[in-house]
Amino acid sequence: MLTAIDENGQVVNLLEIEAKELTGKYFCPSCKSELFIKNGEIKMPHFAHKSLKACDLWLENESEQHLGLKKALYQWFKKTDKVEIEAYIPEFKQRPDLLVNDKIAIEIQCSHLSMKRLKERTENYQVHGFTVLWLMGQDLWLKDQITELQKNLVYFSEKRGFYYWELDFKAQKMRLKSLIHEDLRGKIIYLQEEIPFGEGRLIEQLRLPFLSQKLLTIPLIVDLKLAEFIRRQLYYCSPKWLKLQEKYYQRGENLLNLTFERSFIAPLGLNLLEVFDDKIPLHKFTQIKQNINLYYENFLINFQQNSFKAVYPPRFYAIMKKQKKDMNE
Repeated sequence: MLTAIDENGQVVNLLEIEAKELTGKYFCPSCKSELFIKNGEIKMPHFAHKSLKACDLWLENESEQHLGLKKALYQWFKKTDKVEIEAYIPEFKQRPDLLVNDKIAIEIQCSHLSMKRLKERTENYQVHGFTVLWLMGQDLWLKDQITELQKNLVYFSEKRGFYYWELDFKAQKMRLKSLIHEDLRGKIIYLQEEIPFGEGRLIEQLRLPFLSQKLLTIPLIVDLKLAEFIRRQLYYCSPKWLKLQEKYYQRGENLLNLTFERSFIAPLGLNLLEVFDDKIPLHKFTQIKQNINLYYENFLINFQQNSFKAVYPPRFYAIMKKQKKDMNE
């Protein structure tokens, strides 16, 4: 941790004062227990509890990556906005890594956490009127497949679809991965943009998914071996695929009779093989409060018509639907 309370009740921020200048005793702003200053050769100077047993908000030692990212983003925000590091919010006893303009909580997540903990922290911010943005360190960067935890760390906009923020401490860059789609094998595709630390106003960079821009697209590729993949999954009794096959049996159908001569890539949460009678199973995302059902419906219309050879943002499908409606009137 980079902040503490001194013996006079004043907040001490190690990003604003040299550790060697500090004397006296220092205390945790949340649990009030005593802290000491760690000033080693590997990690940057920081405060640490003498005992973690008394504090619920600090369950593990912070990595060099986490401390360094907090410092980098604090300095970036500070150029143009009000920012507090590790500000304690007594109403619901949480300490975001950064609190920007009093109402935007920035959480830099460098390690895995439980779904329960993620939902609790997110809902606490939302209920009390805060916007929370989760920015992911290296262990949570998106790879070929997306985990359930990562799905609950994605956000949504009409211009970018599902998007995800990453922080690269070594390269000193922030990455926006957007227009995230998933195929039937569980492999994801997305667009990626990089923003060097310190470039522009950070609060505006984080609004990038909502800004007007040129139309984004990702070309689609047909998976010629998808039918073979599904046969193998059923042969080796994959629980996920057996459950889906059971649904088809109940309808007098069989997954093995389907043809896959076009792409079956869809937005996160939409499995194109689970849409029956145009009823789309709902998938809830912890960070997303917008109604994304219309996005799924519009995407499904275009999938059924086999109209496009690429995927587009939600806004595109809405415009196409309106244009077709106007032509028919």
